[in-house]
Amino acid sequence: MEYTKSYKYLILGLIVSFYFMVMLDMSIVTIAIPRIMSSLGENLTNTNWIMIAYTISSAIFILPMIFIIKKFGLKIPLIVCILIFVISSTLCGLSFSLNELIFFRILQGVGGAGIMPLGLALMSKIFKPDERAKAMGIWAIGSMVAPAIGLTLGGFITEYITWRWIFFINIPISIISLIGIVIILENDYTKNAYNGKFDFIGFLLFSIGIGFLMVVFNEGEIKEWNSAYIHISELMSAIGFISFLAIEPFIKYPLINFNIFKYFNFSVITLINGIRAMALFGIMLFVPVYLQNMMHYTPFNAGLIIMPQAIAVAIFAPISGRLSNKVGNKMLIIIGMIFSGFSFVMYSNLSLQSNLAAIILPEIIRGIGFGFLYAPIMTEGLNAVPDAFIPEASSLLPVTMRIFAGLGVALFDNLLVIKQIFYLNKYADTITYGNHLFTQFSEEIRKNILNKINPGIIAHLRQNPSLIMVDSLVQGFASISAYDYIFLFGGAMTLLGAVFALALKNKKHT
Repeated sequence: MEYTKSYKYLILGLIVSFYFMVMLDMSIVTIAIPRIMSSLGENLTNTNWIMIAYTISSAIFILPMIFIIKKFGLKIPLIVCILIFVISSTLCGLSFSLNELIFFRILQGVGGAGIMPLGLALMSKIFKPDERAKAMGIWAIGSMVAPAIGLTLGGFITEYITWRWIFFINIPISIISLIGIVIILENDYTKNAYNGKFDFIGFLLFSIGIGFLMVVFNEGEIKEWNSAYIHISELMSAIGFISFLAIEPFIKYPLINFNIFKYFNFSVITLINGIRAMALFGIMLFVPVYLQNMMHYTPFNAGLIIMPQAIAVAIFAPISGRLSNKVGNKMLIIIGMIFSGFSFVMYSNLSLQSNLAAIILPEIIRGIGFGFLYAPIMTEGLNAVPDAFIPEASSLLPVTMRIFAGLGVALFDNLLVIKQIFYLNKYADTITYGNHLFTQFSEEIRKNILNKINPGIIAHLRQNPSLIMVDSLVQGFASISAYDYIFLFGGAMTLLGAVFALALKNKKHT
């Protein structure tokens, strides 16, 4: 069926608006955790489940959308997802206990899980293959800009209004999207269009696998990576995934039709998408932490520093969509990976004396890289398969992104700790009492610092006050060196994605 241009972009605007709110919700809550913890009288470990619950439910309910799209079409599931998201957002804002808030966050994740596979499938339906890249460029604004804005907006709302409005803010725009979709989007439900049965066994095993995997990713640092709790979660995740992969080929109507991986470009794009998520999203979470802990910016100011990245994405994502048919997705992916990798190399060269311009420039370059990556990856993934496999492709691409993003966070978190210990030992070994610089530094402290501080507070430090200062400096340098290492590692991983992109075949939509 041929759709008019105005119809296509009106529908696109409606689903991007809703998708923007869903993605915003994934980051905006992070900054509000301390206020929620104080308001509800809970500790940090328990309050973190507000984020973990949303992450788990939103990851689990992506793959069932394959069956739902085939069975019920796109309009009805989209309406149901928005309704669930709006109602649960309202109830989250009205919650007066942590258990209530966690339960409603689970529902919110269920509602938000469907938007990406439904949105991608809808764009594949109403846009022709050679038009999809432009649409994806606009869709990328919701995917990449919202998380960056969420940190700043979340800080503003919690500081000047109340944490409850981080949930209420979802309601107006989501309702507008809902009304528009109900009125404008054609009803594509056809009775008995698909007679397959839902794969409950596969869904259960996949839920166990990804659910416990998300627990590992989100709780690893809090519970400690070597704890029994984490190891049991890892074991349960492995059992779930291995059982899922073993049983699916023998299911008549499997949750995932693995024949989709016979299409070479889709398999390569899945790998590239995983590397992109692992490197870019994994590192992205450490940038605001670096700005706050190492450079001592407030959360709100750190969010403002990250904002140019979001602006760059908003500018260059549509540009990459327009360039897709001219230069090809392969070239754009390579360019995007190179820009992104270079931004991390620039971050590794920052120092505590770096000015604001030196900090913002890598953010802008990272935003350009993100902008060039998203539309080509998603477009190539959808164009690589026949229309019959669009439900699988539109669900597998976001699932891959979620899994590898979590894996990236866990990887870089572990690397950061390991390298902090390595550099701490390395720098500590260079300092001895006989070292001329150490002796000179000690005398400077005694003359210029110690005598100006209240003697009653630090009398016990007078024997060797320089050790306290040196210890603090060594720990600081060790942390900076560790951050430099993970930024370089992320840059190298991103460039590896560019190498894999070379394997993509220039091929028309089948």
